[in-house]
Amino acid sequence: MPLTHAFGIIKDITEKSYKNYAPEKSQCISVDDEIITNLMKPLSLMKTYFHSLNRPEYGLAYHGITIIPPESLPTFLDIVFSADDLKQFDDLNELGQKIMQAKNENKYMIHYGI
Repeated sequence: MPLTHAFGIIKDITEKSYKNYAPEKSQCISVDDEIITNLMKPLSLMKTYFHSLNRPEYGLAYHGITIIPPESLPTFLDIVFSADDLKQFDDLNELGQKIMQAKNENKYMIHYGI
């Protein structure tokens, strides 16, 4: 069964851990697993955190929670907008809009691989 990938904006980045953070809390959008699978390699260069701000990493936690800091959003946006599938999938356009919103608001994003 393919995963669902949900992306949202964290309104307040004060929690120590996001293991139990609910997608509804971040007004997440869903992105098809096939799209994320195709982006995993380029995203591996993007600075992130896995499950909490105490676990710096790179890329997306395919299973679990990834926190994407504001300084990584330009890279994330470039990767999404340069994807070959951009015109084929509405999910990518919606993700690009969500990234731009977070970037404009200087907010962290969250990814759920569920």
